[in-house]
Amino acid sequence: MKTTIFLWGCCFWHLSLCLLSAAEPTLLRFYDETTMRHLSLAQEGFGRTTVTVRAASDPGNSGTWVGNGDRKDKTLLFSRIVGEGEDRGTVFLAEISESKVKIDYKPGQREPMDATINGEYRRTSEAKFLQLAKKEFQAANDRLVKSLKAATKIWQASDRPALLLWKEQWPALRERWISAALPQAPATAGSKPAAPASTEKPAEHWLYLAQATTQAFYFLSYLPDPKTGLGWDGEYDDLGGGHASVRLSKDGKLRLSLSSIRPNETEARTLDATAQPDKVMTAKNGELTAEFTVTDPEAKDPIKLPRIRLKKIGRYLQVETEQAQGNAGRGWFDGIYRGSPVPEG
Repeated sequence: MKTTIFLWGCCFWHLSLCLLSAAEPTLLRFYDETTMRHLSLAQEGFGRTTVTVRAASDPGNSGTWVGNGDRKDKTLLFSRIVGEGEDRGTVFLAEISESKVKIDYKPGQREPMDATINGEYRRTSEAKFLQLAKKEFQAANDRLVKSLKAATKIWQASDRPALLLWKEQWPALRERWISAALPQAPATAGSKPAAPASTEKPAEHWLYLAQATTQAFYFLSYLPDPKTGLGWDGEYDDLGGGHASVRLSKDGKLRLSLSSIRPNETEARTLDATAQPDKVMTAKNGELTAEFTVTDPEAKDPIKLPRIRLKKIGRYLQVETEQAQGNAGRGWFDGIYRGSPVPEG
């Protein structure tokens, strides 16, 4: 009997561990209104807690400081999360209560490095967090509207057609950014129909919207390097995560390398192609266009291979693709890219 009880107890203990490890982490949010910094504490079990700090003074800022450590009662000792073999550096001490968190250096360290996370943060409800996220998006959008007005004056005349195209594409581009950042959960066979979705977007939606809008602001505000030529050769970047490298060789072939790494992706997707000389065209008005069909000798149906069209607009590059989504993952290659000269050397 005692053996049976002991075995049952062991099974129950093991089951409890499995359930605990599979459980979602408990998330607490805090905010420093003076410096506009967000703090989140994600408790992952056995006292292990992840600390994330993000500054919102620059609307749409996507940079975060992330660390973790062990919590005992109201005290948390933590340090920066680093790669294997790297020094975790300064150890921080957080004093946690129901209403606030105070972060300082752990005493006794000779020269602790300032990570700009020290200070006092007040507890924030989910409703307040949503309100702050919406406010941050609005601040980013106001800034974008001003930069659009300025761009019509400061962009060179030869570049402005690219600006008009970018403005037309922006609403769809913003939706692409959100879809990449917040992918829909896949439906599973035999699952029950989901409950009707709330009309209220979550806070994360508004934060990613602010992030995309800020990327757009910087794209419009920074002009191409003055050394950027009006020919094909150059390096080109879109508003965030898209890159194109273009070279025209002496034999008349145009070589293209595209890459895309979008929100929450850790690895870039790439697509390389070469346009034959008869597909690299210059119109009477000087307009440059090129057409590419990706080659793959192992393709079962060559008709379904990706196709790419480039158009040079001043110092900008327009990229259009067909059947390339499989190569882009959650990201995309299409859009307007700002040019820069070929690196020297």
